[in-house]
Amino acid sequence: MSGISRLLNYQDEISEFIGKASSWMCLAMIGVLLYEIAARYLFLSPTSWAHESTTMLYGSFCMFAGIYTHKHHGHVRSEVVYHLFDKRGRAILDVITGCVVLIMFGVFFVAACEFAYDSWQSGELSSKSTWAPPIYPFKTMLPIGVGLIWLQGLVHLIRDIQVALNYRPDK
Repeated sequence: MSGISRLLNYQDEISEFIGKASSWMCLAMIGVLLYEIAARYLFLSPTSWAHESTTMLYGSFCMFAGIYTHKHHGHVRSEVVYHLFDKRGRAILDVITGCVVLIMFGVFFVAACEFAYDSWQSGELSSKSTWAPPIYPFKTMLPIGVGLIWLQGLVHLIRDIQVALNYRPDK
């Protein structure tokens, strides 16, 4: 196996691991919400932190689930035109859209880094509740998630280029 193939497979493994690990965030969100429901309705003592905690967990979950979804080609695509092409034609379309996605996520990554950096610099606290937790750790999840989606997009692009250049239709 070539060095590039090993790197591509390594990124696939990272995306797979992150996707599976982030699925456990669902259980954490359910646990927090169940605690809130019990505290509110059984003990008449609602929490000041449960709603905001689940919101932060859900935002992180969505970013990391997107990495896993991208690895498995689970995002929406227009199949009407796509399946009119052979494997090489589809790979060429994927190269074109892959370049657009990489540019878009590259710009998004820079903006997300600035967003997280500003939050860390100011020691940003949430103003959504009296709990007022620090939110800069959660804002850091955005550039991490976008960066990993960008890397997975690069993996797809490299593989699509390989298919486009090396595909030989059956005779």
